[in-house]
Amino acid sequence: MFLPVLKNGVSTPKNLMKAAIYTGIEQISIREVERNEPPPGFVLIDTKQTGICGSDLHSYFGHWGQSHEHAAGHETCGVVVALGDGVTGFEIGDKVAVECFSHCSSCKYCETGQYNLCVNRAWISPKMHGGFSEFTSTHQSGLFKLPKRMTFEQGALVEPLAVSHRAVARSRANARDTVAIIGGGTIGQLCLADAVSTGVKETLITVKYEQQAALAASLGADHIVNIGDTDVREYAKDVTNGVGFDAVIETVGGADNFNTATTIVRKQGAVVLVAGYYKPLEVNLSTIVWSEAFITGSNCYGYSGMETDFEAAIELIDSGKVDATKLVTHYYPLEEISEAFRVSADKSSGAIKVHVCQE
Repeated sequence: MFLPVLKNGVSTPKNLMKAAIYTGIEQISIREVERNEPPPGFVLIDTKQTGICGSDLHSYFGHWGQSHEHAAGHETCGVVVALGDGVTGFEIGDKVAVECFSHCSSCKYCETGQYNLCVNRAWISPKMHGGFSEFTSTHQSGLFKLPKRMTFEQGALVEPLAVSHRAVARSRANARDTVAIIGGGTIGQLCLADAVSTGVKETLITVKYEQQAALAASLGADHIVNIGDTDVREYAKDVTNGVGFDAVIETVGGADNFNTATTIVRKQGAVVLVAGYYKPLEVNLSTIVWSEAFITGSNCYGYSGMETDFEAAIELIDSGKVDATKLVTHYYPLEEISEAFRVSADKSSGAIKVHVCQE
């Protein structure tokens, strides 16, 4: 007979847990699944709080693949409850946040500090359950300890801030530079917050919804352009005296946004692509030829300088330089994850970041 464990006040057999699994297009539901002990190199985390990412919504809508066997969820944090063989540097009871992938630490990219490009890179919980489950299995290579004083809400925001920190770092913008951000969602807002904390000269962000504009104002944006009533290309031309922005970070995806980014950047400026491009695009490349703009991608997180993007994100949140909790608009228990996804997918609901909570 299995001993019961309590999670959110509900008793379940020790070897079982609840997990949210995609069941079809715009469908996700709770199942009772086996709770496995962590294999060698992995840890088991008692999941506390997990954000719904734009990539989760891509899967929800069927743009990207869906697993019908294992829970997704990677903007997550919790407490270590079990260690697999060979795990070092972590102890039961540690408060942790996780990257969305694991890496081998031995290929050429890993050896040179570019572990986000690891040739053996894999999902953080391969054939196991991610953050939309009561317990999350994660590889130690993508695990970071959090300061004890950090809340679980803050911990669940480390991952998206790390994505944004890397994108700003890839732009190489400094205190003398102007930065434009395409998109007022989670990554766009956190790029704004990171750029402001860096002390760049001037910022612009595009938004579609009232809640995005209000948040951008609270995060210190110099220019907030609602694309529903303002042509951002003309606006950018006016505020830069026709020169363009030193750096543009594109967080949305789609041909129009790509073309806008390459239009509003100055000659020999930098365009950073951090959006989830899920299909081929027909775009205007002549703008790049004539402007000699530098176009680069930003792939998750790794090392930006002498520290990892995760370490930087933890410090930015813990120090108060970035109040990432301003982004969280809705909270739902795991049992209501279907409603959480519906609200997250419908920005007219006022949503920016929706968190699934299991405290």
